[in-house]
Amino acid sequence: MGILFWPFMFVSILLAFIALGTNKSKFLVISSILILPLSLYLAATPRFEWWGLIFPFFYLGAAFTLRKNIRWLPVMMISPNIVLTAWIGYSVLNQ
Repeated sequence: MGILFWPFMFVSILLAFIALGTNKSKFLVISSILILPLSLYLAATPRFEWWGLIFPFFYLGAAFTLRKNIRWLPVMMISPNIVLTAWIGYSVLNQ
């Protein structure tokens, strides 16, 4: 199961940055699909409960606002996913 989480998290963030750089929202839709396994895992934990399910929607919202040519809002909408990935990475490395 861990084989899916880390590569998918990093690729989803990389695709989000590519989407912001090229103004193509399809990369953000792919990112939302790639972060789905992590989101489902977090939804099964007692700390996140159903809050874990909102992380793919940040990418979808960023894709929608990117299509509307709003530049600052997609950056703000992908930042929770970046912070989440950094926090999980920090927690795993400093157990």
